[in-house]
Amino acid sequence: MSIKLNQTDSCDRFIRIDEITKISSLAKSTINLWVADGRFPKPVMLSSVIRAWRLSDVTDWMNSFTNYDDEVSHD
Repeated sequence: MSIKLNQTDSCDRFIRIDEITKISSLAKSTINLWVADGRFPKPVMLSSVIRAWRLSDVTDWMNSFTNYDDEVSHD
């Protein structure tokens, strides 16, 4: 099952970390650690202190896991 953008999200937009925690169920600390480790998309720096992510980058990352159950053997 793929994550789909709803009609209000049909245009790509920036989202902040609080919204990512809601849609991904990841903690802020996990997101920050995974960004540093290269396991999560890097944010865009909108200013020297404001960082945000492209919604499409986050949904693409989430969709990369949707086939995991299909690939894991349940032996």
